[in-house]
Amino acid sequence: MKKTPIGEAMLILGCLAIILSACTFHSEEELYGIVPCDTTLVTWDYNIQAILEKNCVPCHNPELQYNGVRHDVYELELIVVEDGRLNGVVNHLPGFPQMPYQLPQLPECERLLINTWIERGAPRN
Repeated sequence: MKKTPIGEAMLILGCLAIILSACTFHSEEELYGIVPCDTTLVTWDYNIQAILEKNCVPCHNPELQYNGVRHDVYELELIVVEDGRLNGVVNHLPGFPQMPYQLPQLPECERLLINTWIERGAPRN
């Protein structure tokens, strides 16, 4: 069988078409369900209060106040922000109890939001 340059070119183009058509772009969110953590707007009112309400307030509220800490009021939250306790417990730093108590560490995005909030001076809104 005699090969022709046109036949070889068609074969190569056909193979390239098949290979390239199999390549598609998908974001991490589409492929793995990973949603990027948006730290554009981080305030007590916008997102921090909800994170603390879900993870901290069940044990740190007006009735319980474990270790004298409350996470349900902005002004009281500033106490543990300013003395470094919130950073220490959320990030499981040495010398601090790991919070939430007897539960896994907060998800990475929630920790990033809290850390960003602290770094930006813990704005209310």
